[in-house]
Amino acid sequence: MSNSEVALATLAKHGKSFRFAGYFLPEDKLAQAARLYAFCRWIDDIADESSDKAQAKVELNNIQNALESGTHICSNTSDFLLLQQELGFSSTLPIQLIEGVKQDLYTVEFETEYDLIRYAYRVAGVVGLMMCPILGAYEEGLPHATNLGIAMQLTNIARDVFEDAVMGRRYIPRQWCDVSAQEIVKNSEATQNKVVEAVKRLLTLSESYYCSGWQGLTYLPKKSRTAIAIAASVYREIGVKLAKHHKYAYWHGRTHVKLSKKVFIASSILLRGGYPDFERETVPPLATLQSAISDLQPYSITNSITGD
Repeated sequence: MSNSEVALATLAKHGKSFRFAGYFLPEDKLAQAARLYAFCRWIDDIADESSDKAQAKVELNNIQNALESGTHICSNTSDFLLLQQELGFSSTLPIQLIEGVKQDLYTVEFETEYDLIRYAYRVAGVVGLMMCPILGAYEEGLPHATNLGIAMQLTNIARDVFEDAVMGRRYIPRQWCDVSAQEIVKNSEATQNKVVEAVKRLLTLSESYYCSGWQGLTYLPKKSRTAIAIAASVYREIGVKLAKHHKYAYWHGRTHVKLSKKVFIASSILLRGGYPDFERETVPPLATLQSAISDLQPYSITNSITGD
């Protein structure tokens, strides 16, 4: 199998919502998006699946060094370096991703919303930025691409509260909910009540970032716009379903979106010319949404210049 075929298989297995949205992308753009996804998945799996966290950190450091120096140390780094050359984005972006994933190697206990947003930027916001040249985005859309990635990561965290706690991770800020990962796993009624309120807050916060992401769709060509609107809307539906149908019962396992609902969402977006339905007046200013990452958000993805 070619690198693209392997990447598409990885996307189909682990990223079903994204694979569904990929049907609305041109074949060449889908292949590049799948290769990017496969790389990000590989990095994530090193942290999640390794029984030796010290060795996992060494491996991630080696990959980071390879990306910084342009050294081909394995087939995964070779294909990613080739993809990076094709798309022209800075190595700063995947290095930020790796720095974020390194946080998952040990106990995660965020204290503040600031910590949460910076983490979400590193593991998901930068992925949105790396997608921009694949999609043909204008640079004016970069902050919105970042925010859409952050929104989807917040949905991910809300969905996986219990699963993450089992792994010793509590991404919900302590300032919102002063419980430990161990207490979440013990799952007392008192803890459930506290965490449910925090999950509600997570999903409310995600809505602000989703709406900013929707604003950025105007900086994409129509075919790309439609695919991204579908991908993000299907992913957002996880949070909607967790709230409406599961009543925020995060301890019942992962929330999934059925194919029939994905088709309904896609049809609705196609009827609106590639845009989801959202309340534009509810979107906070970019400066507010990105206050925690102003020193990380790049002015351009083709270099490493970032804000002050």
